Amino acid sequence: MKKRLLGTMILVVSTMLFGCSSKSGSEAGTSKESSKIVWAGWSGEEESTKPFINDLIHSYNSEAKDKVKWVGWPWKDTQQQLIIRNQGSEQLDVAQVDINMFGALAKMGLLEDINTLLGKKELSKTYEGSALKVGQVDGKQLGVPWSVASIGMVYNPTILKKAGYDNPPKTIAEFEDCMAKIKAVDPDIIPYGVATKEETMATDFQPWLWTFGGKILKNGKVTLDSSKTKDAMNWYKELLKNNFIQMNMTRFDARQLFAEGKLAFYDDAISAKGVAMQNGISEDKLAESIQPMERPVLNSGDDPQAAMWGHLLVVFKKSKNKEEALSFIKFVTSEKQALKYLNSNGMPPVVKSALSSDEVKADTWTKSWLDYSKTGQRLEFTVEQNGSELNNILVEELQGILLNKKSVDEGVTSASKRIDEAINQ
Repeated sequence: MKKRLLGTMILVVSTMLFGCSSKSGSEAGTSKESSKIVWAGWSGEEESTKPFINDLIHSYNSEAKDKVKWVGWPWKDTQQQLIIRNQGSEQLDVAQVDINMFGALAKMGLLEDINTLLGKKELSKTYEGSALKVGQVDGKQLGVPWSVASIGMVYNPTILKKAGYDNPPKTIAEFEDCMAKIKAVDPDIIPYGVATKEETMATDFQPWLWTFGGKILKNGKVTLDSSKTKDAMNWYKELLKNNFIQMNMTRFDARQLFAEGKLAFYDDAISAKGVAMQNGISEDKLAESIQPMERPVLNSGDDPQAAMWGHLLVVFKKSKNKEEALSFIKFVTSEKQALKYLNSNGMPPVVKSALSSDEVKADTWTKSWLDYSKTGQRLEFTVEQNGSELNNILVEELQGILLNKKSVDEGVTSASKRIDEAINQ
């Protein structure tokens, strides 16, 4: 891990020396002279969210003494630019990060513990518990949730009704029965569009691993090689054998097939309803075509699993304006601004007051999704600096098992060994 961190630092310094400056992004809000807080991210650069970000900054600056200035880059460049700006002399106080960026920044020791600025009691009083956990590392609150939900499951009510299910299955046994009946009613329908290709395969697999009681990591140790992991993998193999799932399925494929009525279940983010409309499902057909659901559990009474997803706001250790930065974060995540974000872009709130508001209660899609996210967990490689590499290892071994290139025992043992080596190299 020390070698990897050193490599990252060398890369950052080299990038700075060869002219890839963090000034490549856009800056907006106030003049440099009047600005006390610099906020960085990518949403202010995207057409869909730029109006909201601009309005948010304008609203804050119209009342606050400590003005905010936006510095932004395209999403794909944001992590690298945040690292570069941290190593340079340019001001940086607050940033918007997604869960994957958060892991790398946390491992590099760049983030301030919000507990020291606000306190655990105040944080737990203000923010929903599962959302807060997304920003926690080793007992420290390194990120404040801004908009957090989960990668959950959706289903097609019309297809399920034809198979005799008025409501989605609650247990693994019911799920298997439902998929078998769907296949019997229409052999051309793929019951479940779980991802079996690319990095998303690791994302979709982990909640099922947890459902069977397995874990990849525990207290810094790799615990993947277990009977519970093998149970989960044997279940995957049975799904493939029965044609309930297919190989080479990506999230994009699942979205397309679902919108065409050729898929009964798949995993996606809370934005799945909007994606369905973009892919051709008319608004008047949404209720009968797509609904969120709890992931089926192994035994009645178990907690349904989900992979937490979303955006966090972080304060950097290099900031000389930490208290002012925290005040701005409170404004961004406040009930008023959170409900504006929900209405303008469909991003769910995280503060308890907004979650209990009439607006959220009336939004059955958002309310249901957030209810299903309450027992969700952060993906296990999120706070590992080489998370993408670890995900790819897991995908390679899972595919090898499903394609019968390796037995379940061989694949699980190999995955465990490779992940351990990658984490400790």
